[in-house]
Amino acid sequence: MSIATAAATPARPYDAALPIRDDLAAAHGEIAARWSRPGTWWTGAQRAEIVRQVRAARDHRTDDGGALPPWVQPSSIDGLVDPDGPLPAAAVDAIWRITNHPGTLTEDWYQSIIDRGVDPLAYVELVGLVAQSNCVDRFADALELPRIELNEPADGPPGREGAPAAVKYHWVPTADLKMPNVIKALSAVPAENEALFILSDAQYVPMERVRGDVVADRNSLTRPQIEVLAARTSKLNECFY
Repeated sequence: MSIATAAATPARPYDAALPIRDDLAAAHGEIAARWSRPGTWWTGAQRAEIVRQVRAARDHRTDDGGALPPWVQPSSIDGLVDPDGPLPAAAVDAIWRITNHPGTLTEDWYQSIIDRGVDPLAYVELVGLVAQSNCVDRFADALELPRIELNEPADGPPGREGAPAAVKYHWVPTADLKMPNVIKALSAVPAENEALFILSDAQYVPMERVRGDVVADRNSLTRPQIEVLAARTSKLNECFY
């Protein structure tokens, strides 16, 4: 069963008294259901483990109460990461670094992950999953709601289908598309680009309206208000885009 052909997802993943919009809850439910299905480059079990490692990275605290420093690889600490788990150590190290210290990433660091055996397209899928799980989980954490539970991983190999002819821009391979880099970033793995659009449509604005519609209201916020919040959030998260 591939991501594209899997069954419909639960529409209401949150049990909350808060008035969470139906489209937002449905988007999060759809994304979370995809986590345990075979992807393009990772199996269902590996994709589910990527999300577990994101959660482990966010929840882990060192003796001084902070996150693991960016220069410390979790795979190098005895007992922190299962060496027999479904993910290679390089992938786990990448997940923790991207989750906790995205502002420290460099092209040399990216290349070190690739040199340790992670395929560049598999890395793109991994980045998509890390971003999705951080997004959905932080929403739940902020509202003090339980995080969406992972489904039992679906059997089957990665699809390895649908990838366009990739052209290297910046660090990772992307599809040769005429659009902003922020939209092209995951384009070499179309299923993850699709997931980006699902979240963007519910949490920001539909992709087709990003550049054209700069004045319309979006639920309770105007587009300028949305952009102020987005810019401030990006600044706080040290997003160099």
